[in-house]
Amino acid sequence: MTATLPAARAKHAAARPTRVPARLRTPQRAVRFRSSPADLALCGVLLAAIVLVQGWNIAGYPNFSDDEGTYLAQAWAVQQGEGLAHYTYWYDHPPLGWFQLAAVSWIPSLVDPSAMTVGTMRLVMLGVSAVSAVLLYVFARRLRLPMWAAGLAMALFGLSPLSVVLQREIFLDNIAVMWLLLAFCLAASPSRHLWHHFAAGLAAATGVLSKETMLVLLPALLVTMWRHGHPATRKFALTGAITACALVGFSYPLFALLKGELFPGDGHVSLWDGIAYQMSRPGSGFILDTDTGSYGVLHSWLYYDKVLVVGGLAGALFLLAVLRWSVSARALAGPALAVAVLALVALRPSGYLPAMYIVQALPFLALVIAGAAASVVHALVLRGPARVPAGVRLTAVAVLAACAAGFVVPRWYEGDRTAMTTDANAPYRGAAAWMAKEVADPASTRVLVDDALWLDLVHAGYEPGLGAIWFYKADLDPAVTRTMPHGWRDLDYVVASPTVRRDAAELPGVRAALRHSEPVATFGTGEDRIEIRRIQEGGTR
Repeated sequence: MTATLPAARAKHAAARPTRVPARLRTPQRAVRFRSSPADLALCGVLLAAIVLVQGWNIAGYPNFSDDEGTYLAQAWAVQQGEGLAHYTYWYDHPPLGWFQLAAVSWIPSLVDPSAMTVGTMRLVMLGVSAVSAVLLYVFARRLRLPMWAAGLAMALFGLSPLSVVLQREIFLDNIAVMWLLLAFCLAASPSRHLWHHFAAGLAAATGVLSKETMLVLLPALLVTMWRHGHPATRKFALTGAITACALVGFSYPLFALLKGELFPGDGHVSLWDGIAYQMSRPGSGFILDTDTGSYGVLHSWLYYDKVLVVGGLAGALFLLAVLRWSVSARALAGPALAVAVLALVALRPSGYLPAMYIVQALPFLALVIAGAAASVVHALVLRGPARVPAGVRLTAVAVLAACAAGFVVPRWYEGDRTAMTTDANAPYRGAAAWMAKEVADPASTRVLVDDALWLDLVHAGYEPGLGAIWFYKADLDPAVTRTMPHGWRDLDYVVASPTVRRDAAELPGVRAALRHSEPVATFGTGEDRIEIRRIQEGGTR
């Protein structure tokens, strides 16, 4: 037997491929989530953390918004058989979103009707957020991200202070994102069955009919479906998905047509007018111009979390830049395209940018950050210089991870701690309690109130629509203004929340009611205070 010389042994050892821990390798095929105990364990631990952080103090922070109250009041109207909304439905959004709210909040409201309020029903959104987080993890694994990267995406999505704040709120966008994530999961299914792609089209249409702004994400869904579809059936899959999405989507204009409300006409609302209003809303300015409303919205996002917003944009640009050379980046082409499209839409100088716009970007921002991180780790560990020992490369990865955690964790801790400990809605609860206990005859009392408190007053005995009046409708809904022939003189109280005071500038009737009233009770201080104001000059009723 020939002995191997020490130099020869060293040369032979150097020629052997470096062994890399399996957890850092990018898998060559998608993992089936339900048959992987490690995936189930990691996802379960992260889900428990997300539910704890998002659920703790969910009714206390952030401040109740008028949008939340509006969607919940519309869901209440559906539950009560009052129609598609608690006032005239004018095609502002497709009603499927609050149909789902009505369905999932039906049991709690059946047990305790007074539970149908914004603070209590935020728990419904906790379930939506939990489902979305699990779907994002599954989607990441179907994109062939390693398990640690899928867990990172899930943590970014569920634990970022920006996500914690926005996913707690009763927004149609959160419901729609859940359906879009289901569509992306089906589009990237490793089984590649045609029915998966057909179902992806159905889920996408459900998402769009939950919140119409999800339309801008459909190109990214088609790219994902094309990328992950079987070459032999790819064209059939896309045709089936598009057909399914279109058939369900056209049900909305068909509904308006059958009601005779597709086009404008005398004496009725129309889908055309609703679309025209949404398209012609005054723009909030260029997002990078410091004097515009859009910049204020951007600043509010960055206030809660710069990491997810800025890091997600950088991750998307990185992945799009290396698509040509990286197989793993090509797998993430759909999510990267989604971030790019949403960013371009937000950059429109004449568009309107609502605060909840970022909700539809959150899962894709988290996913491209995790995908970019996985690509960097893959390049350092598996494709790094052969002359650099594997231990050194692994140490470099560990140092980078520690630096990133050192930057992110303290900032997230402060943001999440604020969300879990601050009671921002005590003024709302105080105002609701005062209106329920201090007004002698709620059934015959007329009050202007924002929609965040509207259901509280209805449960306290105020007549829906005529006694408890959503303040916008006092100026904008002919069905309400006809019941107020003497304007503000036909009112007894105005509950002046921050929303009412802010928007009164464009509502002359509300502005007059505030001017001819005086506060009898105040809850909170500063800009967030809520004043209960009694009309001073006698009415004519």
